[in-house]
Amino acid sequence: MATNVSEKDKTLNEIIDWVKSRCHEAGLSRFDVRRKSDRDFYDGQVNAFHEMLELCRSMLGYSGSMPSEVPNQSEDAKK
Repeated sequence: MATNVSEKDKTLNEIIDWVKSRCHEAGLSRFDVRRKSDRDFYDGQVNAFHEMLELCRSMLGYSGSMPSEVPNQSEDAKK
């Protein structure tokens, strides 16, 4: 499980790389079939992979709002 933004981004980038390779394979496989139903199957896979890529890319980086003020957490402030 990702523990911070950089770990989350690292994981998302690994997923993005995997999805891109699968999308490429499905795109190439489409040309190896004769039946329209088989081509439609690979087209559906490519579309699903593109949607996954969009979702993963939209999740990269910090997506929440940053607090405008952070309380002082030093030991001196506690005294």
